[in-house]
Amino acid sequence: MKKIAFVALIALLAACSNNDEEKKMLLGKWQYNPARMSEEFQKTKPSPQEQVALERFVMMYQNDAFIFEEDGSMLVTTPNGATLNGSWEMSPDAKTLFMNLGSQEIPNTITKLTNEELVLAADTTRRSKYTRVLKKVEGPAPAATE
Repeated sequence: MKKIAFVALIALLAACSNNDEEKKMLLGKWQYNPARMSEEFQKTKPSPQEQVALERFVMMYQNDAFIFEEDGSMLVTTPNGATLNGSWEMSPDAKTLFMNLGSQEIPNTITKLTNEELVLAADTTRRSKYTRVLKKVEGPAPAATE
């Protein structure tokens, strides 16, 4: 019985810490990647109206920056200087990213996470109609373009 309890404890500890590598990859500043978002969207065979809607979404948010901190805090900055403070958490299996920028925690399904790219699945039950593809960037958020 002690062996079973010990094995269960080891399995639990391993499960709790198995997303450490993914958490480290997530840390830093990310921005939407318009070209990759369009590429992913084309796989859904969008109508012309849906394509225009995606282009508007990307134009509106492409220069926003999502900054994930090690302490679980996050910051979203816009080129005009607006900021949103929030928090983030990753599921133990590293398949869900929970982001809270207001009054509720929103789950986002992670379909890919590398040191350079974060892909969050579309969720048609919420405002996330599009697969969101973000790229890791360096330095401050870029200034708005005119």
